[in-house]
Amino acid sequence: MISRRSLDAEQTMQGRTLAGYAAVYGEQSREIVELGRKFREKIAPGAFNATLAAGEDVRLYYNHDSSMPLARTASGTLKLRSDRKGLAFEATLPDTTLGNDVRVLLERGDLSGQMSFGFYVEEDSWNRDRSERLVKRAKLVEVSIVQDPAYEGTSSSLRSVSAAAIEAARARLELHFARISRHV
Repeated sequence: MISRRSLDAEQTMQGRTLAGYAAVYGEQSREIVELGRKFREKIAPGAFNATLAAGEDVRLYYNHDSSMPLARTASGTLKLRSDRKGLAFEATLPDTTLGNDVRVLLERGDLSGQMSFGFYVEEDSWNRDRSERLVKRAKLVEVSIVQDPAYEGTSSSLRSVSAAAIEAARARLELHFARISRHV
């Protein structure tokens, strides 16, 4: 059974690149109810390293809904890496109805930037009364931007290209077209 966990994130109000942490290592979740059992869990540092090393195709969805894709590692629109803090991500939101809707919802504050992740547990350990689990190794399947997270510690931001970068690109294009017009 696939498990899904959510995290809080913060966001800023511009751009098409969503970036931050989809999972934070060592942070305790809110209470999770799974298969009739209530517990809290933590993700161990490097729990997703095998997935990342294998180059698995991980996808970014809206609300864990596979019919609402936003990016994926196979296309290069989603980049993932593991560091000391957690599972970092960067995704380019598509210029589609869904991508534009997510961007606008973030800008308006209707979505707060909270993140979640879906995974299969490959190795874990439990405390004595089975009220706390440590996920030591997991196969990462997807990350999602969501409204209801299970974890509180991520940060993500919606970014855009700086005004200076846009102005530099505009100047290069003007120079290029000026050269072309001289030869025509």
